[in-house]
Amino acid sequence: MPTTDTSRLYQQYPHLKQIDELWGTRAGRDFLNELIIDNRDDTRQGFPLEHAKTIFDLLIEHDKMFPQFDDSREFNPGIPKVSPKPPLV
Repeated sequence: MPTTDTSRLYQQYPHLKQIDELWGTRAGRDFLNELIIDNRDDTRQGFPLEHAKTIFDLLIEHDKMFPQFDDSREFNPGIPKVSPKPPLV
């Protein structure tokens, strides 16, 4: 589960609670990214600043916790790739 406070985001957009269900998966990272990127030919209205910041914070948190799903590094060679942590045994 994310540590970023999502209470106001989920109150305004209840359907985004699926972030919690997808947390820690590639699908979760993709979902967060799709919320930020306009892929509707400029027809997306966008989120109010407060909620956009929360979504962006969630994406950053997800990338820190689960770097194996962070595809953004392959598009910016100046950012070193982080190897996923081995599972604790």
